[in-house]
Amino acid sequence: MKRRIVIAIGLLAFASIGARAQIMLPPSQISSLVVAQSDPQTPASGFSEVQQGKERTFKNPWRAFLMSAVLPGAGERYAGAGLKSKVFFVSEVGLWSALISFRHLGNWRKEDYRLQAAAAAGADVAGKDDRYFDVLGFYDSREDYDKIAGAYDHTRVYYPDTKTYFWKWESTDARIKYRNLKNDSKSYYRKANFSLGLILANHLISAADAYWSAKRFNRHVESGFSGVDLQLLPEGGWQVNLSARF
Repeated sequence: MKRRIVIAIGLLAFASIGARAQIMLPPSQISSLVVAQSDPQTPASGFSEVQQGKERTFKNPWRAFLMSAVLPGAGERYAGAGLKSKVFFVSEVGLWSALISFRHLGNWRKEDYRLQAAAAAGADVAGKDDRYFDVLGFYDSREDYDKIAGAYDHTRVYYPDTKTYFWKWESTDARIKYRNLKNDSKSYYRKANFSLGLILANHLISAADAYWSAKRFNRHVESGFSGVDLQLLPEGGWQVNLSARF
């Protein structure tokens, strides 16, 4: 009866935080346990059984944060969150692919509308700013621009009557085609900038997630079963020490 009470108390202690259960058992009742000889420097009467396959390694949350800030997904992999690591890394690759693609498309459309202005309007596109190319899309010629601009705003800067600033569209359709190409170029550049913003967000979100993933990993390790320690008592019998943290 006394032995049962001691076992019950030991089991209750094992369920508490940082518990250490001490159970008095005669050698005949622990023959089914697999034990290993303790360290040679410990008393000869001591035996211990501990977990060998699981190393209680803690993860540094700030290291995980910095790893994912540089390369999204790296910190999650370090913290043991394999699935999220793949999600952030694939997102990073996809966003960079989108950024590069949109930049190339924007450059190609820019080259197209500059060629259209030179071929269909006779414009000298070398060294011109964005305002010049905007005006080309709304006025059939330099003369039209000067007349209309002068009628509405006498202070507006006009383009001089020189070959450098000459343009005259061969048709309205050619001018509309030019403007559509220019709008496409601007649209691709906006999408590239948006992709860049998503890339920065992916780095920040992944870094924060990696930090908390490392925190969760450490809490999981701390709550694990730490092992069993067996000792042979001088008065006979065995002492069983169970350790766990929750």
